[in-house]
Amino acid sequence: MDCSSLPLIGEADIVVCGGGTAGAFAAIAAADSGCRVLVAEQTGSLGGAAVNGLVVPMMNTGIPGNPQCSYISRRLHNELLESGGADASGMNFDPILLEAALERLCTDSGVRICFYTTLADAVTKGNKISEIVVVNKNGLGRIRGKIFIDATGDGDLSIRAGSEYTKGDPQTGKNQAVSLRYLVSGIDTEKFGIFIRETVIKTGGIGADCDANGRISVACCPGDRWAFAGIFDGAQKNGDLTEDDRIYWQGFSVYGRRGCIAFNNPEFFTHNDGTDSDDLTFIRLAGKRAILRQMSFYRKYLPGFENAYISDIAPSVGVRESRNIVTEYVITAKDLLSRRKFPDCICRSAYPVDIHGKTLNFSSVTPADDGKPWYELPFRALAVKGIDNLLVAGRCLGADFTAQSSIRVQHSARASGEAAGIGAALALEHNTAPRFVNGADVRTVMLERGADFGEK
Repeated sequence: MDCSSLPLIGEADIVVCGGGTAGAFAAIAAADSGCRVLVAEQTGSLGGAAVNGLVVPMMNTGIPGNPQCSYISRRLHNELLESGGADASGMNFDPILLEAALERLCTDSGVRICFYTTLADAVTKGNKISEIVVVNKNGLGRIRGKIFIDATGDGDLSIRAGSEYTKGDPQTGKNQAVSLRYLVSGIDTEKFGIFIRETVIKTGGIGADCDANGRISVACCPGDRWAFAGIFDGAQKNGDLTEDDRIYWQGFSVYGRRGCIAFNNPEFFTHNDGTDSDDLTFIRLAGKRAILRQMSFYRKYLPGFENAYISDIAPSVGVRESRNIVTEYVITAKDLLSRRKFPDCICRSAYPVDIHGKTLNFSSVTPADDGKPWYELPFRALAVKGIDNLLVAGRCLGADFTAQSSIRVQHSARASGEAAGIGAALALEHNTAPRFVNGADVRTVMLERGADFGEK
């Protein structure tokens, strides 16, 4: 396709494709370094899975003190505290207020945001991307940049530029399960909490909790060790639920929304290719039918849901894993399980391997004997192999299938985006390719700006 005749609709030092968690953080970090930054986002909001996927709350890093390895996380948390959009930990938040806070941080940093703008192609010259082709209401257009950051989640920019990638479980070829999350409001949480404490918990099973502040956390999967198993068994026998409805069920109270629970289901193990529009369409159609069925189940079987209603269904399908781009270093399961440390570390995590629907045996892997219970992400896992001016951040960074299941969570996406933005700025400053940037220098900038990496 000859793109030279298309209008040039944007130009920046650093162009970020995708305004999700990683993309927004990359854009802010690069702009804070004095660069002209443009972020192209296909939806009408920043925040990605945390906003359009309704992925609340954030998962803990698993490291003592829960260090976020991100100075922008600190700023974002302060913004949310001011607006009443998060608790003191920052893990529990309101997705709408998170979206608004991210947009303020971006615009205050001077980032140009292009909403409703979808990547169509990449124009390359040698081993570099010269510009990207996008489509929006204005039609096709070109955006020119010096360095590009792929924060699309699926590695869309990288593959259009010709990079290699892996996808799915290497043993089966299957991707991780996908979900369609939704919010239920109008719940009498006091009544439901009493039911949990006085009836459900007394079964001795797991997956039922209501703390002193009334925050609710519930879950149920196949098997009799779950506290809600008897209720789900009865509903299935009565024809009110299907077998698929109980593959995975999970809900959390939403911060700042009285009587609201976010459900991390229904979950699908087929038609789950996040890069296939037919699969995504299937999930939305089948998912909504399942959500309506589950809502009827709540009203009939769960005290406190008598007047509850569906207040939101995630605009985006919850894709956990699709493409992972081949980078200068690809993080492996062994790296995670041996708690490997890297000199170019840009993030630390002890979040577990989390592959839905699969049991793994790692008994042969021995953790590093350094007394530090975390693994590290190297900057090299962001530098796309074979393309000189491209970095990748978020869940599509360089990792194998198993390692990605731990890295895909919010705090890693934030830190990798921040590191990509800083790394891109350093590459421009030193007139070099991002892969030649010393990751230790990236971490130093993150620390100087206030990132917390925990103990040294």
